[in-house]
Amino acid sequence: MLIVGLTSLFASFLPILLKKLKISFTIPLLILGGLLYYFNVPLPWPDPTWQIDLTLRFSEMVVIISLMVAGLKIGLNYSWKEWKNPLRLLGIAMPLFMIFVFLFSHYILNFSGALALLLAAVLAPTDPALASEIQLNNKQSEVSKNLGAQYNLTAEAGLNDGLAFPFVYLAILWSKGSISDTALWTEWLSFYVLYKVIVGVIVGIAIGYFYSYFTKKISDGNERKIHQAFVALSLTFISYGLAEILNSYGFLSVFFAGLFAHYHQHTKNEENPSEPNLGFITNVEKFLIIFWMIFFGGSIMAGILDFITFEIILFSLCLVLVIRPLIGYLALLGSGLKKKKKMAIAFFGIRGIGSVFYLTYAIKNGQFENTDQLFTIVALVILISILLHGFTAKRSMEAVESNSN
Repeated sequence: MLIVGLTSLFASFLPILLKKLKISFTIPLLILGGLLYYFNVPLPWPDPTWQIDLTLRFSEMVVIISLMVAGLKIGLNYSWKEWKNPLRLLGIAMPLFMIFVFLFSHYILNFSGALALLLAAVLAPTDPALASEIQLNNKQSEVSKNLGAQYNLTAEAGLNDGLAFPFVYLAILWSKGSISDTALWTEWLSFYVLYKVIVGVIVGIAIGYFYSYFTKKISDGNERKIHQAFVALSLTFISYGLAEILNSYGFLSVFFAGLFAHYHQHTKNEENPSEPNLGFITNVEKFLIIFWMIFFGGSIMAGILDFITFEIILFSLCLVLVIRPLIGYLALLGSGLKKKKKMAIAFFGIRGIGSVFYLTYAIKNGQFENTDQLFTIVALVILISILLHGFTAKRSMEAVESNSN
């Protein structure tokens, strides 16, 4: 309790301490985690890889809350014209990124086909949690909406966490059988792609829509208000829980529930006193990220990088510094965005907590062998991303968004 109290208090003062430095709050927390491990503070540190069950559940919680935050910030004040650019990143950049990761890990690192596909799927999504500082700062309205880099990064991170799941499942199925088996492909396409994606989206839309509809009906101006603070958190758990009970993708459900949670306010262009409170759930998100970063910093010191090789270092640096920026920029050609915005969106494809969730989920549910190097690669890519983007994001985004016209 002392550690939790001191750490959270330290994190509360970080915005003041880091104001002039303009670096991400994750970097001091990463260092603090390393120090706590070094001084043998009794926390559940990895030994040296992450504990599957604990890491799986903790990462899952952070991701679903971050997805709700992303959905609430975006809302529905965007037409097809504005959604095309995030979909370019999902439909072009994400598959190309996965193809590169698969080919390199299979033919250069000599991973099995299932293991290479798993790594490609695990590293494919950008992170809605660790990237929160370069995404939209608050709920957008018709007047204040920003269609620049922040909007596109928020929309991309909100969607691709759910859309990477089918490929994680394909890797799991491959680890248990033959990729040439027709039955495997039939099951994957019909259930893991079509059913799970469609039902997950429908569940999220329905929950967000009906919440918005009924609260609009029972609210009467400022006279009758519901308790807003817990609404966003409640919608997160309801949409995720129901989607998972129906064997669909809860990540997609949570994001779409956030999108549609203020649907009736947006369509009528009025203030809705009962719409979800963004401030409370954003603080919950930050609180969880604080301790995730502490454990991640400790895992670096505990030896999760012990399985590193020169090829892995080169591979990880290439992913963050070359591959994502290059394919991200190519995906946005013809988007109508200015060059600086395209460069910023392409560069800030942050990898993080979602990748850890997918990795631990797949290892728990698949039959993979020799996974130690996967832990190292994922940890190294996240570490590079945290340091590189943490030192550059705030300055870069301020410069890009200040010239948004």
